[in-house]
Amino acid sequence: MLDHIERHMIAFGYIIFWLGMIVWLVGDLMFLAIVFRYSLVWFFGCLFVPFLDLIYFLLHPKQTWKPMLIATVGCLAAGVGYWLGGFSFLQ
Repeated sequence: MLDHIERHMIAFGYIIFWLGMIVWLVGDLMFLAIVFRYSLVWFFGCLFVPFLDLIYFLLHPKQTWKPMLIATVGCLAAGVGYWLGGFSFLQ
């Protein structure tokens, strides 16, 4: 019985993980679209330089709070799915 429940939790965690990754990707693409409209230099910087997107977010919070919130919720959902999956389905 426990093995049956454990398999369901791993499957549920797997689904939540990938849904969270999709939501994170959508939020990140929305953020990059806003950055692209502002400047091509900022766009490539946010794309390739770690944590530069957080600096851009702090400099332009009115334009970027929604995509950043969507990406954060997706990242948290992916983390919960990874935890529910027992940290084993990506190995």
